[in-house]
Amino acid sequence: MIDLPSDSWSTSQLVEFLALLAEQPDEDRALRAAVERVLESLDAEVGVLFSRDEVTTAVGLAGDDPQVMTLIAAAQSGTGPVLVDGLGECRTTIVALDPRTDALRLLVARAGAEDFVPEEMLLLRGMAWVLHLALRPLRVLVTLNERQRVLEAVARVQRAIANRAPLPEVFDTVTQSALGLFGTELAMLYLADQGILLMASISTVAEKYRPPAWRVRLQTSIGRAAYTSGGLVRTDNYPGSPYAHPELVGRGAQAAMAAPVRENGVIVGSLVTFSFRAGQSFSDLQEQTLLTFADQVSVALSDAKTLATAQHARRDTVTGLPNRVLFLERLEQALTRGVRAHVLFLDLDRFKLVNDTLGHSAGDELLRQVGNRLRDRLHTANCLARFGGDEYAVLVEDAAPDEIRRLAKRMLDAVEAPYLVRGEEVTVGASIGIAVSNDGTLAGDVLRDADTAMYRAKHAGGGRFVVFEKSMHTVLVRRATLETELRHAVERDELYLVFQPILELQTGRVHTAEALVRWRHPTRGIISPTEFIPLAEETGLIVAIGRQVLTLACEQAASWAPGIDGYLPGVSVNLSTRQLLDPGLVDDIRQIIEATGLDPTRLTLEITESAFVNDPNTVLERLQQIRDIGVRLAIDDFGTGYSSLSYLRSFPVDILKIDRSFVEGVVAGWQGEAFLNTIVRLTETLSMTAVGEGVETEEQLTALRVLGCQLGQGFLFARPMDAAEFSQNLTEPGNLPAVPA
Repeated sequence: MIDLPSDSWSTSQLVEFLALLAEQPDEDRALRAAVERVLESLDAEVGVLFSRDEVTTAVGLAGDDPQVMTLIAAAQSGTGPVLVDGLGECRTTIVALDPRTDALRLLVARAGAEDFVPEEMLLLRGMAWVLHLALRPLRVLVTLNERQRVLEAVARVQRAIANRAPLPEVFDTVTQSALGLFGTELAMLYLADQGILLMASISTVAEKYRPPAWRVRLQTSIGRAAYTSGGLVRTDNYPGSPYAHPELVGRGAQAAMAAPVRENGVIVGSLVTFSFRAGQSFSDLQEQTLLTFADQVSVALSDAKTLATAQHARRDTVTGLPNRVLFLERLEQALTRGVRAHVLFLDLDRFKLVNDTLGHSAGDELLRQVGNRLRDRLHTANCLARFGGDEYAVLVEDAAPDEIRRLAKRMLDAVEAPYLVRGEEVTVGASIGIAVSNDGTLAGDVLRDADTAMYRAKHAGGGRFVVFEKSMHTVLVRRATLETELRHAVERDELYLVFQPILELQTGRVHTAEALVRWRHPTRGIISPTEFIPLAEETGLIVAIGRQVLTLACEQAASWAPGIDGYLPGVSVNLSTRQLLDPGLVDDIRQIIEATGLDPTRLTLEITESAFVNDPNTVLERLQQIRDIGVRLAIDDFGTGYSSLSYLRSFPVDILKIDRSFVEGVVAGWQGEAFLNTIVRLTETLSMTAVGEGVETEEQLTALRVLGCQLGQGFLFARPMDAAEFSQNLTEPGNLPAVPA
């Protein structure tokens, strides 16, 4: 047993652990560094991260050592000490990284007769939870970066197609893009012709790697293996593999991967990439990247070959179902005959996740399976169509409303049952909108109403059907009207600001005021920002609104007189991700500061964590330019997004505004206090200022003070107030928001 100070697990150890994980360049190194630090902290000899299917990381024993499974089994069953070669009797314990899912668990084994004491278990659970939190943004960012690279490569292929480049040139774009994706020296695209794979394109980084253009018989090569198996084939020892070709071995090929290429769902070839670097091995992420890129290339090649005829097609090429054109013809014919026509418009829920994780060919397979299931639930007289993407429509003539509802329920049940796609179990849901024709109704109107009802079902959480009502159309019209009125509101200065103080928790002095926008509508009165800000984000109006808000906030702050103690507070303004990516933002900030005469050090711009995963290079450059003006930067709602800890060190951020959920949890138990304590210590380590958001009780205030949080904001101190009231409170004794003693 090690000697632990009673609070060490919740302060310096966890902060140091966070910093260690933030330094790791990838997930594998982060996992190994984490296990090594856990063993060091607990004076233990063996650590194993494992899931139900595999050992992810092992320290102290090899991952394939049978003793690892013995230790895991003993710890899970609680059968007592285990004899380990070279260590003798070992005590074991297991914790889950995330107690809510139990997906990844950590085993620790220590030689000797002493069991793990409660203090050690608290430390272990805290470190496991911190590792879980650190892995989430790391995985998201790695996946996003890899996906962005794939999209850029596919975009090059699509541009070649759009520019009507000859097919050989399109094929060359594919192989050249593969070289850039994987940093390899050779890439080949094979296409089948009467049972023989022909080399359609070959690209290299140097001529010494280029083999002659030979025919590859179906009984040889890694390209053949991917073509015949329909799946990815990989070898990290190409010379010793059954796929080795003498020409490539002689040129020094060391490792290779191949993935099938499809045209309209049928395998027509393969895409292969080779590495000639000694010791090179491909990662699992690179495997998935090749599959995704090959799937995208498959779509692109299909587009290239069908571009001239696609606009005349009346059937969907993926599912074989009628497409939108044919469906509308059937609907118009039904309306012309005067029959009562019901349209059920179905949109899949969570389909994008399948495309993103398994690739587009898997997505196409799933779309075909969905189409088959829906067709099985329909009468032969009904028309089922795929409209593109993940949307289907069903036309039913002369049916009772109850019958239509029962049909919608059967369709939902059919779609929601699990699918087997490329060996993986996949589950999706559906949202259905139902509309019925009336006398004089046009086909486009019925389809529009069904689409409107479907979106109402999706916004209600999905997995349900909604029957169209006229009020829904009214809502759409009102939304369009609101958008128009919001544009006028910007022009007519109907937007105004309120200010909520941010206080120094030890002195009660107003440190900053957050500027919050409100809309005074000429007929509807005050409109909540929760109603118009999302609309502004969606339409792009947020850029103009943000510029106006920043101007008003700086004008107000420049007009404030010093407080009773002579201190002049700053002003804080929210900045959306869309504003942050606006090329004119920095010039706008500089011009507004110059025009209002505000000291730039008194201005703080708040951004959310999500801004860091949207074009991080542009974001970093933009933030640095803002910081160079002298403006301070804050991360709002910290702890709820996906920002990496490494970003906190590399991005020029001054303030962390801790999300209200952490402040609420500080009085809920030891874990909530420990995590908030860790965040506060992190701000100290990074020389940042911590702000507790949503402070509503004196108990929360006391806890924040004890933990050393410098600033606080919330209804306990003051609600947002108009500019005149805030300015008056600054200068008149007794009017300042009070911080309870």
